[in-house]
Amino acid sequence: MIALADRKHGGLRAAVLLSFALACAEGCSVRRGVEPPASPERAGLGDLTSAADRARLEAIAAARTGTPDEGGYRIGPDDLLDIRIPDLLEAQPQAASPRGAQGGAEVPAVSAAPAFQQGVRVTGSGEVSLPLLGMVPANGLTATELEQEIDRRLVAAAVLRSPHVSVLVAEYRSRVVAVTGSVERPGLYPVTRPGTTLADVLWAAGGPNREAGRVVEFVPAGDGSAGNRSPLRLDIELLLGLAGRDGRLPNPLARPGDVVSVAPAGSVLVDGWVEKPGSYPVTRGLTVSGALAAAGGQVFAADRRHATVKRVLGPGEDYSFTVDLEAVSHGTAADPPVVDGDVVRLPVSRSRVVPWGMWTVAREMIHVGGNVLLF
Repeated sequence: MIALADRKHGGLRAAVLLSFALACAEGCSVRRGVEPPASPERAGLGDLTSAADRARLEAIAAARTGTPDEGGYRIGPDDLLDIRIPDLLEAQPQAASPRGAQGGAEVPAVSAAPAFQQGVRVTGSGEVSLPLLGMVPANGLTATELEQEIDRRLVAAAVLRSPHVSVLVAEYRSRVVAVTGSVERPGLYPVTRPGTTLADVLWAAGGPNREAGRVVEFVPAGDGSAGNRSPLRLDIELLLGLAGRDGRLPNPLARPGDVVSVAPAGSVLVDGWVEKPGSYPVTRGLTVSGALAAAGGQVFAADRRHATVKRVLGPGEDYSFTVDLEAVSHGTAADPPVVDGDVVRLPVSRSRVVPWGMWTVAREMIHVGGNVLLF
């Protein structure tokens, strides 16, 4: 009687479990339904750049392309200059020099050989202080233009008739681009070469490191849109041309004051009909199928043809796209990479939910029957 009662209890429990499983599957199929896919071109690229940021980047690139080339690095406040004027000491009186044996003519001492060299820090007002000349404006000039200006002032002051001035920038402090975040060599990089682009500056910093994700925030120094300094969220692989010809971003010229920050890889949330839903770290090259594998893989009732990815592009802007994992496994569809903040969901398959429920009930009945003592 006890065994019969336990078996009835087990059967009732199994029936309840079957009803619960079917109800749960039905509810989950609605809650985790497939979201409308994005446009085909965006879904194919897996782009991280919003339409607004892309349009703004195109405007910045066009505006900077139309700006006349500055012709190299322009000296600014706090730069350290190495200034050499080889003939300057010849024009200065040599009062301490010994007199010659013939005629009493003065002979320059060896220690007073003509070799003037001085490290000069540009002041906050953009000037440098030089002997016999005082304050000389340097802000906005190239090294060659400052050489010419010092030459002119030496001649005009009757200090030298034919000076030979050399100016080198020993330390760049003013007209630089700041590169921060997950790059090999974060720091300040001067815009010294005409035609330097954002991609050039990122490569000068060593490119993205092993902890880097695909998101780079770009704060322009000034893009002609009313001083807009809000950051743009860009896809670094498209900016650097790592995605091939399938997708590229405009690569504007770099300007002093730009700030480029490469975000770390972050994490992805995997939800739905997987063995171990949860948050998982994003590694270099992690794709949708890889994220699902990290979550233990699918359960039987999952719909592999309609995996969804929800991606946030910026404040108030996100989109979703679907991935056919069956086509991915056969090599007929792309396996998009995942990035920080993505939510990957594997929905339920209506055709598989009933067999899955029956299998769950059968497994539970075997489990219950194995724990019943028969007398």
